[in-house]
Amino acid sequence: MRPAAWLPWSCLLLLAPGAQPCPEGCDCIGQEVFCSDEALPAVPQDIPPHTSSILFLETSFSRVGTRAFGGSPNLTKVVFLSTQLAHFGPEAFGGLPRLEDLEITGSAFSSLSPCTFSGLSSLGKLTLNFNQLEALPEDLFQHMPDLDSLQLQGNRLQTLPARLFQPLGRLTTLNLAQNLLAQLSEELFHPLLGLQSLRLSDNALAGLPAGVFGRLGRLRELFLDGNALSRLPAELFAPLRRLEKLWLQRNAIEHLPLSIFASLGNLTFLSLQGNTLRTLPAGLFAQTPGLASLSLSHNHLETIAEGAFANLSSLRSLTLSHNALTHLPAGVFGGLEELARLYLGSNNLTALQPALFHNLSRLELLSLSRNLLTTLPEGIFDTNYHLFNLALHGNPWHCDCHLAYLFSWLHQYSDRLFNIQTYCAGPAYLKGQVLPALEEQQLVCPVARDRLGFQGPGLDEQELGGPWDLAAEDRVAWGRSRCTYSNPEGTVVLACDEARCRWLNMQLSSREDSGTLGLAYNTSQAWDLRSSCGTMRVTVSIEEGPGDP
Repeated sequence: MRPAAWLPWSCLLLLAPGAQPCPEGCDCIGQEVFCSDEALPAVPQDIPPHTSSILFLETSFSRVGTRAFGGSPNLTKVVFLSTQLAHFGPEAFGGLPRLEDLEITGSAFSSLSPCTFSGLSSLGKLTLNFNQLEALPEDLFQHMPDLDSLQLQGNRLQTLPARLFQPLGRLTTLNLAQNLLAQLSEELFHPLLGLQSLRLSDNALAGLPAGVFGRLGRLRELFLDGNALSRLPAELFAPLRRLEKLWLQRNAIEHLPLSIFASLGNLTFLSLQGNTLRTLPAGLFAQTPGLASLSLSHNHLETIAEGAFANLSSLRSLTLSHNALTHLPAGVFGGLEELARLYLGSNNLTALQPALFHNLSRLELLSLSRNLLTTLPEGIFDTNYHLFNLALHGNPWHCDCHLAYLFSWLHQYSDRLFNIQTYCAGPAYLKGQVLPALEEQQLVCPVARDRLGFQGPGLDEQELGGPWDLAAEDRVAWGRSRCTYSNPEGTVVLACDEARCRWLNMQLSSREDSGTLGLAYNTSQAWDLRSSCGTMRVTVSIEEGPGDP
C-alpha cells in the first residue's frame, strides 16, 4: 500500500483530523467549494465552516431560501452560473457579514424583492448579468453602502426608478448594457459622485436629458454605443472633464454641435463609427489635444474641411473608411505628426494631392483599398519613412507611365512592405497583372494620335514636347536608355533598351472573314513602329509545324 504522501492533496484535506466532509455533489479544494451536480436539491447545509468561496454551476434547484448560507459566516464570494434560479426568499443571503462578491449570471428570475439582499453591508461587487430582470424596486440597494461595482448587463430592463442608485455613493463601475432602456431620468445618476465607468451600450435610447451626466465629474469611460441617438445636447458632456474614453458608435447621429467635445481635454479615445454624419464642423476637435484614437468610419462623409483635425497633435489612429469621400484637401492631415495608422478604404476617392501625406513621417499603416484610384502622384510617399503596411487592393489601377512612381516605390521598399496587392485594371493587355511583377518598360502611355507613338515611364509629353521634336543628341541619349515603339493604333508595343529589345505586346483584332482572333497559320504581318527614338519594322510570322493542331 502506498504511503499517504501519494494521495491527492484534496483527499488529504478530507482525511485530516477534524476536517468536515465536502457536501454531496460538490468538490472542495482548500477554502473553495464547487457544486456542479444537476441533482443538487438546494444550497447544501453542510458547507465546511472555513469555506470562503462557493460556486454553483448549471445546478437545477430553483430557489434560494431565507438565510440559505447562514451556517457559513466566513463566505466572501458566492457565484451562481447558468442555474435554474427563479425565486429568492427574504434575506436569502442574510447571515453573511463578510460577503464581498455576489454573482448570479444566466438564471431565470425576472424580479427581486427589496429584502433579498438585506444585511450585505460589506458587499463590494454585485453581478446580475444575463438574467430575465424586467424591473427593479427603488430600494433594492438600500443595504449596500459599500458597493463598488454593479453589473446588470443583458437583462430586460425598460425603465429605472429615479432614486434607484441613491444609496450607492461609492459606486465606481455601473454596467447597464444590453437592456431595453428607452429613456433615462435626468437625476438617475446624480448620486453616483464617484462613478468612473458607465456602460449604456445596446439599449433603445433615442435621446438623453441635457443634465443626465451633470454630477459625474470623475467619470473616465462612457459607453453609449448601439442605441438610437440622433442628436446630442451641446452641453451633454460638459461636466465630464476627466473623461478619457467615449463610445458613440452604432447610433443615428446626423449632426454634432461644435462645442459638444469642448470640455473633454483628457479624452484619448473617441468612436463615432456607424452613424449618419455628412459633415464635420471645423474646430470640432480643437479642445481635445490628447485624443490618440478617432474613428469616423461607416458614416456618410463626402468631404472633410482642411481644419477638421486641427490641434490633434497626439492622434495615433484615424479611421475614415466606409464613407463617401470623393476629395481630400492637401492640408487635411496637417499637424498630425504622431499619426501611425490611417484608414481611407472603401470611399470614392479618384485622385490624391501630391503632398497629402508629406507631414506624416511616423505613418506605419495606410489603407487606400476599395476606392476609385487609377494612379498616384509622383512623390506622394517620399516622407513616409516608416510605412510598411500599404493596402492598395480594390482600385482600378491603370498601369501606364503615370504609375511608374508607385512601381518604383514598391520595388524600393519591397523588403519591408506587405499587403501590397495591386492589380492592373488597364490597359487591356495588362488587365489582371500584379503591378510589382511587371517590368518597368511595360508601363507605357499612348500619346495623341497625331503624334504616333508611346511614352515610356520617365519621359512624359511635356518633357518631349512632341515625340519627333527632340534634338538629335537628345534622341541618342534617350535611345541609350530605352525606347518604346508602337503603331498608331497602339495595338503593337515594343520596348527596347541600348542592348536589345526586351518586351513585345500585341493585341490581335478579330478577322472579319472568320470572326476569330489572331493570325492565320503560315502567314506573316509587318508593322512600322515609331517612337521618339526613330522607327522600327516588326514582322511576326506564324508557321504550322508537324504535329501542330
